[in-house]
Amino acid sequence: PVGSVLCGSQAMISRARRLRKQLGGGMRQAGILAAAGIYALESMTGRLVEDHRRALQLAEGLAALPAVTFEMGFPTTNMVFPSFSTDVPFTAADLARRLNDQGVRVGVVAERRLRMVTHYWIDDAAVEQTLQAFRDILA
Repeated sequence: PVGSVLCGSQAMISRARRLRKQLGGGMRQAGILAAAGIYALESMTGRLVEDHRRALQLAEGLAALPAVTFEMGFPTTNMVFPSFSTDVPFTAADLARRLNDQGVRVGVVAERRLRMVTHYWIDDAAVEQTLQAFRDILA
């Protein structure tokens, strides 16, 4: 899938390219993807601390809800993976649909686990909106 950038020494990159070929991977005209990665590395790394802070704020707010746990631990990056107890009468996919109806976009990674990512479009108000949506749905 698309969405990752590999950084490393020339030797590591050479090894990764060789492994990619051995496994049948490869993409034509991947320059546009590389451009996005270069832009992120050159322009966005200084603000990652904000994304990480917001992810932790989101996780702490979710952890305050009785049905939410963090089996994978609290976030150390901008990705949050809340899990839901069987006390919640619907699946993560159902919860994702309900959140979507309130303007909150999440990914489903398991029957009772979501994936949430903070990034430069997510501000403090969006974190609070997300927490309120969870409170409303799980109440």
